[in-house]
Amino acid sequence: MRFGVKPERPSFPSRAKLRLNESTYKVPSDTEESSGEEFEEAVVESSDSEDSFFYASESEIPTKGRRIHGPPKSTSEQRELTEAMASIKLHSTHSDPLTEWVKQNQKEAFEIAQARIRRSQTAMTNLYLTAAKITQTSMEVTLKEQELRIASEVQARQRAREEEEKREQSRWEARNKAIWDQVDKVAATVEARLEAERKAVEFEKQKQEAEKRKIEEERRKREDAERERREKAEAEKRRIAEEKEQEKERAKEEERRRQEAEERERKEVEERKRREKEELSKVDTERRQAGITTPSEDWDRALEITTNVKHGHLKRVKEDSIQRRQWSAIRRGVTLRIGQLTDDNAEITRISNQIFDTIRALDPSSDLYPAALSALAKAIILQAETEVTAKLDTAGPLAAVVINLFNLPGFEEVLWAKMVTRGGGWIIGNYVMKRQGQNDKEFRKLAGYREDETQVDRQTRIGGIVSLYFAICTSPRAVSMLPTPFWPTKIWSFLTRILGEPRLSKQSLAPYVMYSCLEVAAPTGLT
Repeated sequence: MRFGVKPERPSFPSRAKLRLNESTYKVPSDTEESSGEEFEEAVVESSDSEDSFFYASESEIPTKGRRIHGPPKSTSEQRELTEAMASIKLHSTHSDPLTEWVKQNQKEAFEIAQARIRRSQTAMTNLYLTAAKITQTSMEVTLKEQELRIASEVQARQRAREEEEKREQSRWEARNKAIWDQVDKVAATVEARLEAERKAVEFEKQKQEAEKRKIEEERRKREDAERERREKAEAEKRRIAEEKEQEKERAKEEERRRQEAEERERKEVEERKRREKEELSKVDTERRQAGITTPSEDWDRALEITTNVKHGHLKRVKEDSIQRRQWSAIRRGVTLRIGQLTDDNAEITRISNQIFDTIRALDPSSDLYPAALSALAKAIILQAETEVTAKLDTAGPLAAVVINLFNLPGFEEVLWAKMVTRGGGWIIGNYVMKRQGQNDKEFRKLAGYREDETQVDRQTRIGGIVSLYFAICTSPRAVSMLPTPFWPTKIWSFLTRILGEPRLSKQSLAPYVMYSCLEVAAPTGLT
């Protein structure tokens, strides 16, 4: 602990006097007028002061009883010290009137509040006790009422339970009786069933014994029949062997005679073929001079035209994207206009002109022109296969459009070739034969067959093509000479070739196509 006072500072009595002059709690003295500047610089310095001193321990601090050595104080200094001590004591024990008044008021207010609280608590306690008594009385009344109600309810439930027990007893007795009745009935039924089963077992046993006897009898009969059959079979075998031997002899004799007859027939056929060849050579020369063709020549020519268009012009068009789009647009437009055709002259003329203008605008030397003619011919033939077969009257307007379109160069040949190939050669009276290296699928397609097509569908489709062909040949709307493939005389060539070719006339389709031809051509007088 450190204490220190600088030497240049005023002494403690001077500082105390200064403070007494400034305090309101000082004791009057004779030196009040003295200057107060003596106490201005009185401070307690810290231990860092040069003139300070300190004790090494608490034992060195002087006690109250110890006298501090120093110079003796004067009477004025002792008095100042006494006054300072008295002022400090008065200051520490002084009581402020305002503070005391506030404290007194607070104390009285607190006592008044406590009194009010005690009165309020007393009133609340009395009220609570009164309410508790009332509640107690009400609860007692309610409890009594509840006891009475519960007692009556218990009695009612007791009576109901007794009645329910009586009813349950009655039901139980009835159920017990029904169960025993059912048991008796079931027992009787079981006994009856057992008796029936026993009888059935006896009957089945008897039946099995009878069946066994019957099977034994049948086995014996089968053995007898088998023995007889073997005997007959052996006899038949011997007879057949004898007949085979005789048949071999007869077959040898017949083979010898047949060979002799075939040799004679071969010689006769060779002689006849030689004569026919000479005659045919003479006739063929005359026919060629007259411009008349045979069915096979017509067939080869139609195949050549179709192959040239399909595998030549049309193939190249499909390989070129620009021409392929043009060809597709033409094909769709032609198909749409052919489908809109009606039996009206103005409509026929309009559709004919539209199709003519569309195709005539193409360059005839390009691949697109033959491809467009092929698409036009196919649209016309498809219309004949669907519409003409359903209604013969539609053949006339379609034939009129075809005649109007004959002004397109090369159209008559493309249409005729496609009719010949799609119709299996029937419109030219040609019998299609399978060629060397040709598979069945290709041959059936050339012969006019289609996949998944019945005989009736094929007959109807080819009949529609024949009807359109002869409707063109005999159309009264032709104002000029028709192209050679569509001359009216083709009717007689058609009939003659079918009737003169047994392989065609024997087919079931021959009468139908001949009827289709005559149905269209007969009204015109068979020109």
